[in-house]
Amino acid sequence: MWSLLHRPGVPGLAAAGLLSEVGDWMLFVALPLFVLQLTGSPLVTATVFALELVPTVVAAPLAGVLIDRMDRWRLMIGVAAVQALGLLPLLAVDSAADLWLVYVVVVVESALGTVIEPCRTATAATLVPAGDLMAVNQLMGVLSSAARLVGGPLGGLLLGTAGIDAVLVADAATFAVAAALLMAGSRGRTATRAAPSPRVRLLHDWGDGLRVVARAPVLRRIMGVVALMAVAQGAFVVLFVLFVVRDLGGSETDVGVLRGVQAIGALAGGALLGLAVRRLSAGRLVVVSLAAFGALSLVIWNGPAVTTAFGVYVGLFIAAGAPGLATMTGLLTLLQEHAPDAGRGRVISTFFAVFGGVQAIGMLLAGLVGTGAGLTAALQVQGVLYLVAAGLAVRVEQAAHPHRSSHCGR
Repeated sequence: MWSLLHRPGVPGLAAAGLLSEVGDWMLFVALPLFVLQLTGSPLVTATVFALELVPTVVAAPLAGVLIDRMDRWRLMIGVAAVQALGLLPLLAVDSAADLWLVYVVVVVESALGTVIEPCRTATAATLVPAGDLMAVNQLMGVLSSAARLVGGPLGGLLLGTAGIDAVLVADAATFAVAAALLMAGSRGRTATRAAPSPRVRLLHDWGDGLRVVARAPVLRRIMGVVALMAVAQGAFVVLFVLFVVRDLGGSETDVGVLRGVQAIGALAGGALLGLAVRRLSAGRLVVVSLAAFGALSLVIWNGPAVTTAFGVYVGLFIAAGAPGLATMTGLLTLLQEHAPDAGRGRVISTFFAVFGGVQAIGMLLAGLVGTGAGLTAALQVQGVLYLVAAGLAVRVEQAAHPHRSSHCGR
């Protein structure tokens, strides 16, 4: 994995991604807390989170058109620069009356994120041989987990010690440096616009991207796996908090600790993922990691029947971070392998749109279960959904490698 940093373009892309995601996590943690300080309203604070999902669903497919029709390096440089400038209006927010500025900035920054994340993934696929796709996704996933581990606490620390302005300045700086790193990484590289014509017809080209997904059995089945996984993940965001409070008797601090330690598991899992990469195809990696995720979820949800010792759940949630990274590594690799380069940006953007939209549905459904018997049943369903997704991922592997399936049948 680390040897890929010697390949041209990879260091700049990786470092820029690390820095910009540190900035993302700083803002993700600090801004809702700042809004809560201004308003004292949990509902208004939750609105900030909800607004981040809207561009993911609405703008991501159209963002994919830009990724496929423009030079990807220039697009990432421009987006990172605009991300830095787009934070500046928040410096003018002094009271609850200025909340409209917060909403505007959240939507704009989220929309920009829907461009740069799939663009980074599509660009990475052009920098390495086909045999190294899983390794480069592993590298990006490990750095993303490291960004979460650093950016989240740093955002809270800066907010508590120096205020929201310090967070905004630091966040803008990460985007500005990321733009500079991307500019350096793009030097000497050929244009990465996959299409022969620079003309952009958003709706027509978006429809072409959806047809690419519809016509490829592997891509169709991947979207089914993503939908099941996203429902389970969205439900987890809500059910997890209710579980910790009701079943473990935990506090808000306990919720934060258990949520954060998953990044430790992702980092450890990323370091070990190289062993799996050499032994498993991307499809098999998805099957194994989703099955592990489902099994761990069911162990956690049913664990209080045996013990409620907090240390046990710290260990279990650390372990749960590893299959999450492995699943995304495998899925992104499958998309890169089976989407044509001319449509890769739209396919990957559709992936993120499906994941974000269905995840929101999972959150809403989980919010209806309450804290009684409905919660107990919902926890079991959430774990089983991962197992069902693993079963569907078997069909993805069969479609990706039909010769293996027929060989096994003989």
